[in-house]
Amino acid sequence: MTDAGDVRTFSDVPSENVVASEPIDRRARKREARRDHLLDLALDLVDEHGVDGLTMAALAEAGDYATASLYTYFASRSALLAALQERALVVLGQVADDGAARWDQALAADPDATPRVAALARLCAFSDLFLAAPTQHRREFRLQQQLLVTPGAEDAADANGVLPFALHVLGVPQRLLSDAVEAGALQAGGPVEDPIGGTVDAAFARTLAWVVALNGALLTDGLVTGMPTTGALLGTQLTDALLAGWGADPADLAAARTRSARWQPAGAPARTAR
Repeated sequence: MTDAGDVRTFSDVPSENVVASEPIDRRARKREARRDHLLDLALDLVDEHGVDGLTMAALAEAGDYATASLYTYFASRSALLAALQERALVVLGQVADDGAARWDQALAADPDATPRVAALARLCAFSDLFLAAPTQHRREFRLQQQLLVTPGAEDAADANGVLPFALHVLGVPQRLLSDAVEAGALQAGGPVEDPIGGTVDAAFARTLAWVVALNGALLTDGLVTGMPTTGALLGTQLTDALLAGWGADPADLAAARTRSARWQPAGAPARTAR
């Protein structure tokens, strides 16, 4: 059951508007708190039942709300999923930003790291951060994975609204790849043609290829038949293969791996075969 401050029926929903004497900013804060609570409950439902298990009716039951009342917070199930995805992407984006700042700080205190090794170390560290996400930020990462394999879960307009947050997350590896080219650690790539005949920046095309490869590696952990390796180890091998294919010197890459290994988050998955 929810506490007395929660909305229980549709008629109770506009309470922040009924009490005219209540300051507008206070009403806005109360409404935002209710919305955040609903998103918490929605993430619980996705965690337990998957994206398909998140319906407006299920959310209403979980929070002891009237189903109709939820539409004053989210215009549709698609809008609810988009809001949930946006919040998860904000979390993951902040994790990536914080990681990049830590790596820069560590390299600033490492005078032996050449610009090429430093650039590759940041890329290796991002790979490690991504591969640790299923354990370090399990709920947010699992939501992203499920949405990727659930076509049509969000309407086009709602999905487009989330796009800036997704691009922010992708902006970190894209910047690291561009920096590595500038440092001479990777070869510059030419523009890539997209499906409609346009061109895509090489760093962005590489980012997509890399992130999709890492995500695919992690999905192998869910195979019921078992694998002779872990998703984290496979992802590390894929990162090294991609960087080598983009021109990384083997000695520089080995030195970069030595450094990035020191920066792995506590509790990160093992990089050994099982």
